[in-house]
Amino acid sequence: MINGLKPLDRTLRWGMVGGGGSSQIGYIHRSAALRDNTFTLLAGAFDIDAERGRQFGQRLGVDPDRCYADYQSLFRSEAARPDGIQAVSVATPNNTHYAICRAALEAGLHVVCEKPLCFSSEEADELVALSQRRRKIIGVTYGYAGHQLILQARQMIADGLLGDIRIVNMQFAHGFHAQPVEQENASTRWRVDPRFVGPSYVLGDLATHPLFLVETMAPQLKITRLMCARQSFVKSRAPLEDNAHVLMEYDNGAIGSLWSSAVNCGSMHGPKGANHR
Repeated sequence: MINGLKPLDRTLRWGMVGGGGSSQIGYIHRSAALRDNTFTLLAGAFDIDAERGRQFGQRLGVDPDRCYADYQSLFRSEAARPDGIQAVSVATPNNTHYAICRAALEAGLHVVCEKPLCFSSEEADELVALSQRRRKIIGVTYGYAGHQLILQARQMIADGLLGDIRIVNMQFAHGFHAQPVEQENASTRWRVDPRFVGPSYVLGDLATHPLFLVETMAPQLKITRLMCARQSFVKSRAPLEDNAHVLMEYDNGAIGSLWSSAVNCGSMHGPKGANHR
């Protein structure tokens, strides 16, 4: 909210599952939630280690009695309080999202979940139906979709200013994991472990962002057919891919391509030449 009117006369009582001291994304959730003073962090189950999570929560100013050992006790205890939380962020490894989101909705909470919401369309349909029955909001944090340029592009496409969309090129490629960094970095290790991330690495972790942006800008385009080539250039990551190329066809005849990578070491370009590595 920039120079806008605050829609609430009070902040939402908010909790977190995960997002503790070793989390890469927890700080971002807290910064985003608190920047406009629309949420107050009152409770959480911040870490799989209960004592470590309690200490972390206290450093955030959370009452130690409301720093819980697990999400089950968090939801149960907060539901029993007249001042219990109203919404929760889920910032845990991917394989836990579905169960936590389902429990949160059943506890009557609004849910903000890290991607992916779950591992199957059947689970997603179940969460949507449950949120409708409980009259609660559940959403995934694709924050780029709120950028002004994305919204402008959406309006331009809707108004026909670009004409028929024929070609869609998507890319989310970085080189931060060009080496097996997970062997030394515990906070990265789970991202390349099928037990935690499911059947995919970069397609599930990176490619979902540009795919969602295209759906935001051109919601009328529907994918009818696709093929994908997946590679594990760091061999220890197999069967998970750290590089992928996807070709797709849309229902209006348009062609789409997507490159997603964690091993793209990049390039530098200048007026006299280019350096690739």
